Amino acid sequence: MSNDTEDMTPAEMLYAGIVMTRPLLRNITSRLEADLDGTGVGVGERAILEVLVSVPQATGPEITQMLQVTRQLVGRLLKEMIGRGLLTTIPNPKHRTSHYYTLTKESRDLIEEIRATEMARIGEFAACFTPEEIRAYYAVQKKLDAVMTQGYDGQ
Repeated sequence: MSNDTEDMTPAEMLYAGIVMTRPLLRNITSRLEADLDGTGVGVGERAILEVLVSVPQATGPEITQMLQVTRQLVGRLLKEMIGRGLLTTIPNPKHRTSHYYTLTKESRDLIEEIRATEMARIGEFAACFTPEEIRAYYAVQKKLDAVMTQGYDGQ
C-alpha cells in the first residue's frame, strides 16, 4: 500500500498540512461544540474560562491578546458571562476605568470538569503516537505559528 506522502518533498508535505488547517479548525470547533452541549458554555466562553484558569485575573484587552480574537467578541462574551454569573470583576488599581475579570467558584469547577474530560480523550488519542512524534508535532506547530505571525524572516 502506497503512502500518500512518499512522493512529496518536505516542503510539499508541510504545505499539504497547512492546507488541512482550515478544515481541521472547523472540525475541532464542531467537536468542542458537541462536547460542550449541556454545559451551558459555548466555544468562545470556554476559551475565556481557560485563559482565566491559567491567568487568575486579566483585563479585557489582555484576554483579547491571549486569544488573538477581536476585541468586540471578547467584550460581548465577557458581558454575557458576567450577566450569567460565570465571571466577576475586581478593580484595576492601574486604571480607573478598567477592571480585572476573574472566575467564580462555579465557572472554575465547570472549566476544570470540561478540561478533565477533554484531557482524558486527548490522552487516549496521544497513545497513538510516540512522545517524540508529539514533541515534533508541537515544535512544528509552534514554529509555523511564529512564521505566520512574524513572516518568513522571523525564522
